[in-house]
Amino acid sequence: MPEQRRSSVPLGRVLGLTLLLTAPAAAALIALILLGEVAMIPAVAAGLAVVILTGAVVRPIVADLLDVAAYLRADLGEDRPPPEARFSEAARDVASAGTFLRQRAMARVAAADARAAAHAALLDCLPGPLLLIDRVRQVVRSNPAAELLLGRAVENRPLASVLRDPQILAAVDAALDSGKRSELQIVFTGPVERNFEVLVEPVAGNAAAADEPRLLVQLHDITALVRAEQMRADFVANASHELRTPLTSVLGFIETLRGPARDDQEAHDRFLGIMFQQSTRMKRLIEDLLSLSRIELREHTPPTARVDLRRIVTSVAEGLQIQAGDKGVEVVLDIPASTPLVIADADELTQVFQNLMSNAIKYGRHGTPVTVSVERVPRGPAAMPHATRVDAVAVHVRDSGEGIAKEHLPRLTERFYRVDTARSREMGGTGLGLAIVKHIVNRHRGALTIDSTVGQGSTFTVFLPPWRGE
Repeated sequence: MPEQRRSSVPLGRVLGLTLLLTAPAAAALIALILLGEVAMIPAVAAGLAVVILTGAVVRPIVADLLDVAAYLRADLGEDRPPPEARFSEAARDVASAGTFLRQRAMARVAAADARAAAHAALLDCLPGPLLLIDRVRQVVRSNPAAELLLGRAVENRPLASVLRDPQILAAVDAALDSGKRSELQIVFTGPVERNFEVLVEPVAGNAAAADEPRLLVQLHDITALVRAEQMRADFVANASHELRTPLTSVLGFIETLRGPARDDQEAHDRFLGIMFQQSTRMKRLIEDLLSLSRIELREHTPPTARVDLRRIVTSVAEGLQIQAGDKGVEVVLDIPASTPLVIADADELTQVFQNLMSNAIKYGRHGTPVTVSVERVPRGPAAMPHATRVDAVAVHVRDSGEGIAKEHLPRLTERFYRVDTARSREMGGTGLGLAIVKHIVNRHRGALTIDSTVGQGSTFTVFLPPWRGE
């Protein structure tokens, strides 16, 4: 317990109280002098003695009272002992009552702090983004999920600078004016489109305080639900369109084998081979559609694992050696030992480079190399999110094929888009490989660029954010 410090006593306060207390005695002495009962000099001497003695008694009492006043004014968080008040019983009673009140107030403050901490912890643990808005549309509180979604600290900032969606701002204004809750759906655009259901709910509070929370803005991510519905519609549309031709072909061959070619062994062998080829293509098509749907369903949730990019690219290149050998192509790797880890999903990244390197081998010229190089670039392309563009890792897959005309480049990652449809199908392509690559790269908050010159070859570059942890 810290040492108690005695308050200094102002002389004017002691003198004023002394004169107030000695006023009756002074009045009596003056009356006696006027009546001639007491001589002037003895009366004045007696009056001065009374004043001095009264002042001597009053000074420690005033000091006690000042100590009690300082004790009562002290901050509750200050560890301050109660004053001793040795000269005034009233001061001791006041100090005792003050100690009781301070202890009760401190207990209530501690309980309020504990409740506030519990509420703050609960708010921080909620998975959905939450914002508390005051009456002037300023964010007074947010949780980590909101800061993760918005990519920055949002507290003590105007809502209009945090969420620029006009629907949300209009709903907040309406809730502040009328006190009614509202629900709406919005779409966040960006590298990956996300769908949110937004709830604007008035909260109880002190309406007179400008910084008191008045509204709760809650964002519920419904991207998975929206994409699941879209995935079902796209799968039915794409499957029915792309499967129609091979399925019709297979049915035609079956009809022929059951009719005119029933006893033709040579036709049996030839048609069964074609039917197997078409069935295999349909199987690959369905697998690619399902794979693309799964990736699109998770595209709004970026991966968080550390992945050794060098190991993945090397493993994919080794697995394609047989295909490269059949085509007379050599896969050349240029991967520095200092290549950093990247933030990725290892299986999906394997699928990306499997598609890109397999395409480079398929469409490259016989006897020419396919080069895969990795480098660290100071800044990724504008297609990457701003938070992941700096100090990105680039993987270049180059072939020496016939190249692709410039007008085709913007559409290469569309579903089922083919520069040469007949050649692509002849090589077993489904038209979904680059679409799968694009959506995987988007999920990784990276970018895919394509550079090609007719007659010289093509370069597909994947940009990925490096791991920045310890």
